[in-house]
Amino acid sequence: MWITKFKLKDNQDIYSELCKKLKIEFYAYPYSIYTKNNKINVIVAGTISGNNKQQFIKEIKKDKRVKKIEKHHDFILVHAQHPLTRESKAEIKIFYNPEYIQVKPIHVASDGWEYYELACLDRKELNKILKTARKHYNGKVFSIKEEKIKSITNFELMPKLTDKQEEAIVLAFKQGYYTYPRNLTLPELAKMKKKAYSTFQESLRKAEAKIIEHFLKYR
Repeated sequence: MWITKFKLKDNQDIYSELCKKLKIEFYAYPYSIYTKNNKINVIVAGTISGNNKQQFIKEIKKDKRVKKIEKHHDFILVHAQHPLTRESKAEIKIFYNPEYIQVKPIHVASDGWEYYELACLDRKELNKILKTARKHYNGKVFSIKEEKIKSITNFELMPKLTDKQEEAIVLAFKQGYYTYPRNLTLPELAKMKKKAYSTFQESLRKAEAKIIEHFLKYR
């Protein structure tokens, strides 16, 4: 399999300028792409992180291209429509080529750049998207080489956690509880969350158990 890593900057994109403006990191998958009513319809799912998430959602809703947005914690689902003329003019359709495998989510970073990691059986097909990225979007290629895919990151591969479990494990991760040595203790985490130690511990341990079980049951 041929794998390439590259970045690009699309000034007309819905998300890039907002991520830069509000210092948001957005990890996204275009899950569904179809043509209807002379429009390109794209349904994107992803997670957002940063201190201005609510403002990010508010400003996305103002965009006339956005027809619907759903949100659950940091997970969002966006239905947007784009004119066929723009799609053809900038050769955007090539990014929807079903021959490509999206190895990792598209990372729309807080610097305004979009980072891609794509795979394809045919190197010539990858060359097409790299050419388009350079021509229309100031694309910069980091690498292109033939190698085995070791794993594919996908939101659907994660187990379903309750709100309390997700909040507990996200806090633990962001505060360095899983670093070595640990930055803080479990009682300190519970205090930060203003929860009883036993309650917070239960939520965290159940979240950990679900993730470990889900990861190992296919091994």
